[in-house]
Amino acid sequence: MDEHFIMWVKTHCPFCIKAKDKLFDQKASYTVYAMDNRLEELDDVKKKWAHPTVPVVVLQRDDKEELIGGYSDLEEWFNEVGND
Repeated sequence: MDEHFIMWVKTHCPFCIKAKDKLFDQKASYTVYAMDNRLEELDDVKKKWAHPTVPVVVLQRDDKEELIGGYSDLEEWFNEVGND
């Protein structure tokens, strides 16, 4: 099963940086979208996923997408799957 994370962030957000570092440390496949100059698009992403803060972390598995949440949720996800 192919897993790929997608993350929408603001560049200087400390939780966004921690989330990116976590994915890097886990050797996960991921794409990061810096939304500093695209706040309207970021609002659309937040509405789509019903997640009010950044980062917005989504996991793609094959053809399905699942909201992980923010940094704390990402930490919890890795702890639950035993990848920490």
